[in-house]
Amino acid sequence: MGEVKSTLDLVMERTRHLSLSAEEKARQQEDDFRKRLQGLLQKYEDGAVSAGTLLDRVAELQRELHVTDRRLLLSGVLNRIDPGRDNKRWLDLLAELAPGLRDSMLEILEVHRRQEADLLQECEQRLLDHLAMHHGFEGPAVAANPQRDSRYME
Repeated sequence: MGEVKSTLDLVMERTRHLSLSAEEKARQQEDDFRKRLQGLLQKYEDGAVSAGTLLDRVAELQRELHVTDRRLLLSGVLNRIDPGRDNKRWLDLLAELAPGLRDSMLEILEVHRRQEADLLQECEQRLLDHLAMHHGFEGPAVAANPQRDSRYME
């Protein structure tokens, strides 16, 4: 009686002559690095690991996967920065990785906060003017709600 082969055995037989080029291997290692880096960055964000521990683990991961491009780590950190949230942890980490980038990012975040505050104030005033002009509502008790205004949200 013939031997019953698993699907995996069949796939392995048919693909044993195939191999990855050096470029494909490098790309695959970078992809693996990015995925595992996201897990480490999430642990850092959650407070499960310190900045020093994170950097040590990233260095180990880089050695293990033979990844030397520091931009991958910087990109991973920069992608975690959200102008609408507290970014202190990410900015502290960025200060260790690239102090010049940290200062620039602080400036960018401050400009964003000012622009957002100005937009909110303009929208509130526009809504208050609209309520006064079209509905006769005015005074200190009238409050505008910009979060319900589609133009503000856009």
